[in-house]
Amino acid sequence: MESGTIDGYCVGEPWNQQAVFMGIGVPVITDHEIWPYNLEKVFGMTAGFVKANPNTSVRIVKAMLRATKWLDENDNANRAEAVKILSRPNYVGADEAVIAASMTGTFEYEKGDSREVPDFNVFFRYNASYPYYSDAVWYLTQMRRWGQIAEPKSDDWYMETAKQVYRPDLYRRAAESLIADGLMEASDFPDFDAETGFKPTQTGFIDGIDFDGTRPNAYLEQFSIGLKGDKQL
Repeated sequence: MESGTIDGYCVGEPWNQQAVFMGIGVPVITDHEIWPYNLEKVFGMTAGFVKANPNTSVRIVKAMLRATKWLDENDNANRAEAVKILSRPNYVGADEAVIAASMTGTFEYEKGDSREVPDFNVFFRYNASYPYYSDAVWYLTQMRRWGQIAEPKSDDWYMETAKQVYRPDLYRRAAESLIADGLMEASDFPDFDAETGFKPTQTGFIDGIDFDGTRPNAYLEQFSIGLKGDKQL
């Protein structure tokens, strides 16, 4: 944008704020406004790695759970330190002020228009780090809607595919180990014995259409544009 070769882009932070700080662009909308508390970043390991390194895999998840809790605890009190770490050139490399704009609970839409958005980035609270099957199902519905999945699929297919990728069993093992180590509390985590892996029907989408992860095809049928079933509109 600075050189004039593009007119816009879709990115994660801190690159929207970078454009504002440089005076070369403004965000049109944030994903938090499109779908509040939406799922975004994911850490993945191959099935082969997990099978060959089961203990290491659990330890990796433990480390991530500790890090995400640290980022959110005490009303984001540790975010300033995280910003300093992330600003290093071997990590994100953007200026501290640019990274801090969203990481510390504010968002600047344009110069002088800075708003309080305490939950712009959520890493642990609201069970944000838990691998809900319904999150995976939502992504699969979008892949079907926009043609990345060419053929119609049954509801069961969505469920089975989600369960091949999302591993709440690894999460539970990591969480229980952290509790046993005295590093975290049971209250930090969902009730694993009662957890189904599916969130309640999610609302608040910018399009006004609610999402029930247990009924992916019924969700797709509500759209007037895109693939659904064996039809294209």
